[in-house]
Amino acid sequence: IMRELVSTWGPYLKDFYEYKRLSGFKYNSAESVIYQFDRYYKSLGINELKFTRDIVEPFLYIDRNKRIATQNWKASVLRQFGDYLIRHGILDHIYLIPPISLKGEAEFIPYIFSNEELSQIINYLDSYTKSDIPGTFNGRCNTLNSVSTVIKVLMATGMRINEVLSLRKTDIDLDNQLFIVKEAKNNNERLIPFSNTIKHEIVNYILNTPFNINNHDRIFQIDEGKQLKANRCWIYFNKAIKATGIKKDKGPRIHDLRHTYAVMALTQLQKSEKNINLSLSYLSDYLGHKSLRETQKYLWITPELFDEVKYKMSDYTSFIKDIYDGEKYDD
Repeated sequence: IMRELVSTWGPYLKDFYEYKRLSGFKYNSAESVIYQFDRYYKSLGINELKFTRDIVEPFLYIDRNKRIATQNWKASVLRQFGDYLIRHGILDHIYLIPPISLKGEAEFIPYIFSNEELSQIINYLDSYTKSDIPGTFNGRCNTLNSVSTVIKVLMATGMRINEVLSLRKTDIDLDNQLFIVKEAKNNNERLIPFSNTIKHEIVNYILNTPFNINNHDRIFQIDEGKQLKANRCWIYFNKAIKATGIKKDKGPRIHDLRHTYAVMALTQLQKSEKNINLSLSYLSDYLGHKSLRETQKYLWITPELFDEVKYKMSDYTSFIKDIYDGEKYDD
């Protein structure tokens, strides 16, 4: 027999538990999680039904010495409870906890660029001059023009580098300001809108290219008929981050521009859309992710979204530091 539940969520937690048992699940170990969450919610002094991020996530880390597998199990039970609430129409705004890696989220901590660092990279590429020193990289006639434009597109759209390099001239709709992505990971064709600034960059790129690009050719070429490759972008990107002092022991990588875009976009979406699940859904479709789970990982590295939770978890900084790799995301 389940122990008495005393919070506002008590009756719903009990119904959820009985629902799972009637569905054939033993759910014995989940009873403890349900009981703990009930007591935790009661301690918050909230008399209404709320299942938001700033309430749910601190519950996972109350016991700082617990293994991450324990936190993962607690998250799993509450994720199932959230899904139960959605399916039964009990509450409109439900926060579904993203999966927690059993190895710890440190395995996914990309480098997130600041606006200042992005500007430094652009300024470096725009002012780059070729060197005559033996052994240095010698570029083709349109290398710098194509590389700098591609990196600006990566920063401004969050596209994968191979998606940008696969664009043909006919895949760029300047009038409607759309990239038509046909060669994408997971075969996920989609339309990517771009800003007036990127439109200006594309137009300038075409004007500054010293040869004609046919409509069905790849638009980014380093010389006539010679397509720009990803490794050449990496070379100049690494030059830029090293010259600007951004270079770290392990990166950043050029793919971190996509991660940076995703974090900034998710933060911006949350300013207008208070339902985190809708924000994740929008971003998932835009980025061309195969599933929502790929997008959920950005929640762990979006400090603006996690600030309130961090303050409420101030006593549990050891785990936060594991997630945020020290203090580098606190700014």
